[in-house]
Amino acid sequence: MKKWWLIVSAVLLVLLAGIIITIYSWSQTPFGTLHYLAAIGVRLIYEPPDIENYSPIELREQYRQKESTSTKYLQYVSSTKDTVVLSAEGEIPIRLYYPSSTDNLPIIVYYHGGGFVFGTLNEYDLLCAKLAQKASALVVSVDYRLAPEYPYPAAAQDAYTALQWVYQNAQTIGGDSTRIAVAGDSAGGNLATVASLMARDSSQHFIDYQVLLYPATQSLDLTTVSHQNFGEGYGITTRQIDWYIEQYLPNEADRYEAYASPLLAEDLSNLPPALVVLAGFDPLKTEGQQYAEKLQTAGVPVKLQTYESMIHGFANIHEFPQSDELLDEIAVALASVF
Repeated sequence: MKKWWLIVSAVLLVLLAGIIITIYSWSQTPFGTLHYLAAIGVRLIYEPPDIENYSPIELREQYRQKESTSTKYLQYVSSTKDTVVLSAEGEIPIRLYYPSSTDNLPIIVYYHGGGFVFGTLNEYDLLCAKLAQKASALVVSVDYRLAPEYPYPAAAQDAYTALQWVYQNAQTIGGDSTRIAVAGDSAGGNLATVASLMARDSSQHFIDYQVLLYPATQSLDLTTVSHQNFGEGYGITTRQIDWYIEQYLPNEADRYEAYASPLLAEDLSNLPPALVVLAGFDPLKTEGQQYAEKLQTAGVPVKLQTYESMIHGFANIHEFPQSDELLDEIAVALASVF
């Protein structure tokens, strides 16, 4: 019996060693060390949208069927509330996350990612609830219209319309109109930059801060260094990004507009201070760096932070410890503003 136990133990140790060696090899790349959880994720878990065989609408429905119905996020907030913003184009659903029953809370208007094609309020419940708790702020998540049914400038218009509504109705929803930040990831990072540009261009200077998480800042050059290095095999691919652009910006002339590609804006001065967060293994890394540098050149205070071992979308992958680290960092940045 003892002999068999020794054999089983030895086999298990060999298997464990093999698994560890395999995962370690996955994490070692020509561009540095990928976090082991990210390495496992892109190899075994991540399922890219099948853009070759399904329409955007069909893919969106597939994602919604798989969407988690967990209410775990409720432990981080005192309450939530769903309402709508009325616009000339219809209703824009929003969800409010309250960290406490206190009135006059600072406000974070959040725009979700998803390539302008995917993304829902439910998908971002946990991120928004955690952010509300950590920043002691009212988080307003915006369910803007999606492409291809609603191409550019629909999402940008909804982003700014919702932001204006929040500013004008801050007291009614328990917020403070003198303390407002915009935030978003990926496509939502684009919308946060665009909402800031729109506010400035309308001489509305009520945004105190921008939180831009691996933002999409241009729609023209998919041959940047980060696209060349990370455009395949690290989660989101350059082909997917190109497809997203085709859905949101089918008119190629629109891709040159600042409200579509903020990196191309001639003037980035007089914008709110920004925290720009990048992922080390992300096709969008180069354009995020370029946008942060262009903001700095224009005189805008910028903190640029790169999570070197992370992949695109990590803020909303809560199995990564870096997700909570990032939310803590955002809370610290906003504390000095709010």
